[in-house]
Amino acid sequence: MNFLERPPSTAWEPIPVPELPGCVLWGWFKPQIDPTGFVVNVPEEVYQQFGHALTLHAILKSVGIDPSHLQAWTIQGILYKADIQTSRLLDEPLPFPGPQGVHFHIYPPTAFAPIFPAVIAGANSPIPTSSVPTTGNDRFTLDAIDAEWQTIITIERQLESARRKLGDIQGQLGSLNRDLGSDERLFSSAHDKKEWEDARRFLRDNLAQVGRYIRAHDIGVTSTAGNRKHFEEIHERFIEPKIAFPGMEQEQHAFEQHRKTTQTLLLQMQTAHAAAARDGVQRARSVLTRIAAKVQIGRNKR
Repeated sequence: MNFLERPPSTAWEPIPVPELPGCVLWGWFKPQIDPTGFVVNVPEEVYQQFGHALTLHAILKSVGIDPSHLQAWTIQGILYKADIQTSRLLDEPLPFPGPQGVHFHIYPPTAFAPIFPAVIAGANSPIPTSSVPTTGNDRFTLDAIDAEWQTIITIERQLESARRKLGDIQGQLGSLNRDLGSDERLFSSAHDKKEWEDARRFLRDNLAQVGRYIRAHDIGVTSTAGNRKHFEEIHERFIEPKIAFPGMEQEQHAFEQHRKTTQTLLLQMQTAHAAAARDGVQRARSVLTRIAAKVQIGRNKR
């Protein structure tokens, strides 16, 4: 059946892939969030068997979608605009989409446009930028995403400050985490030594916690090594110039979740710093100060 003739799905539908006998995917046609779109789910066991040969082109063909009607697709949280630069990806082995699957964004029937205009119009013709007409609701969504992004930028500045503080206290924790010196062992009591061992345990625990949140900041999902680059590109390409695009509602939710993730990380980093200062640095210095006083008294008696 041609994709245009298909009614919206009310449940996941099996999608056989004729090019790969035995390969059956699950599809949802024209969901409410994207009435001209299509979402496909690739079960992990199916991907393990057919992933090396499964392509976006084969999936489109299986559901009667003309590749020239493809406006964009989203996989692993990244939006790819269908154009001459990305056309090669249609025939490459599909990366595992994960539980979110692949979301195909199709031009409305009245707005079909070829995805390779530069090839059709001539090598020297400019590639037009396709976009969905901006309505009042679209503008509201774009403004909401922009507000989320500005909040994220503000939180990121606070994260940078929290990162510097964690780095500083990480150094303090590391320098305090040491064995007692010979005089400290000589003049301290058994109770002092036990308290120092307890203090060192807190130092080690806090070092591990501080290190964990430093790594979360540097290479976690909120970093450029994680999802941040995707959000930055979406904001630069669509949000800032106020260009509507398929899947805006999904992106609004993704921006909101990313903002919440950055807020959570900031709170965790601030909590880790406070705990390290209180239970790590202050506790250790208190014990060492008490032992140092006993060392001084002991040396004076010599």
